[in-house]
Amino acid sequence: MLNRIATMQAVTQAIRSCSGDEELALLVVRGRRTREVELSLGHAIADALGAAMESKLVANLRDQDVVLPIGEHAFVVLLPGVRGRQHAALAAAKLVRALGQPLMLEGWQLHPSVTVGAALYPSDAADAADLCLHADQACHEARGEPDGFAFWRRPVHADSFTHDELRDALARNQLELYLQPVQSLGSGRVSGYEALARWNHPRVGPVPPLAFVGEAERTGLIGELTRWSLTVALRHLAGLRRPGHDLRVNVNLSVVALQMPGFALQVMDLLRVWQVPPSALALEVTESALMRDVVRAQGVLAELRDAGVRISIDDFGTGYSSMAYLQRLPTDELKIDRSFVIDIASNERARHLVGSMVDLGHHLGLEVVAEGVEDEATLSLLRDLGCDRAQGYVIGRPQPAGELVAPPAP
Repeated sequence: MLNRIATMQAVTQAIRSCSGDEELALLVVRGRRTREVELSLGHAIADALGAAMESKLVANLRDQDVVLPIGEHAFVVLLPGVRGRQHAALAAAKLVRALGQPLMLEGWQLHPSVTVGAALYPSDAADAADLCLHADQACHEARGEPDGFAFWRRPVHADSFTHDELRDALARNQLELYLQPVQSLGSGRVSGYEALARWNHPRVGPVPPLAFVGEAERTGLIGELTRWSLTVALRHLAGLRRPGHDLRVNVNLSVVALQMPGFALQVMDLLRVWQVPPSALALEVTESALMRDVVRAQGVLAELRDAGVRISIDDFGTGYSSMAYLQRLPTDELKIDRSFVIDIASNERARHLVGSMVDLGHHLGLEVVAEGVEDEATLSLLRDLGCDRAQGYVIGRPQPAGELVAPPAP
């Protein structure tokens, strides 16, 4: 509480000192897996690590910059007088590099890493509380970035754009498909991709898929959006496949689209157009959405699976499916949500839980895929747990589909 009060007072004073066209950058810096250090090496070394982090921060900042401890291995850094995001990004990148250097503490060599979130006053917040909150939110987002750094981004909701704008974006092919590689943990090779729709709105900027997919469901555009996703994904997959290397693509599917008349026939027609075998396509449905109308979904999924299309349950573990439903549903694949995967290198309970999910999937005859894999240690543990495939930034970030080069054949 004392740290919080002191931090707010310091941030408020820094805001009052801003003048002219200069901005105040607030960075939240958090150590990664420091709890693992504390549990394995003890409190003394963990405390020494925190002190070393603070010393490195001070050593790599200007005299006018301020470092405020806000918790164990967590700091607020105030950078007054910055000129825009580029200036703040350069400072943040310098800190990420400096704090990522190996450390020798009491005979132990440590390999620390940090995440850094940034927000600017006045462009990102009007007061100290919001500035701190937004930088902390950005720090959370930075966990998924390969460079460990993120700026706060203003949320975009469905009411930020109109139905007509979404319809026009579909009609004018303004959406873009990204493909994220999925690796086989047995061979270490890329075995396929997940297709991800992106919309860079000319007025409001990047629109999260959840926002425009939800709007498409509400306004009857989901059929067009689904056709677009399937068409573009299959077209690119057809260009990436090579003899002896059976790549496949996962396409996210709205349950609303699944319930449209003739949906299964539409999928099969597109497979024929692009000459892609049904087994090379997996349709992903989130666990929670699937459970809302499991009886109706079961029939359509069974029709698709009988035709050879693979069915995947996405975000497994976040919904409320029962063993009975898992046994009855025509399913080929379980995708373990990243919230379970992200801490398995430092959390034994999380590791056991993921291991149980892998075993459950295998007992049901399903392939198991782990999402959100961010480092080699997690990847190695998943391999040891018997997980079949994995995706995440350590394997590859989503890329525009048109920029992908076919992986080498085995």
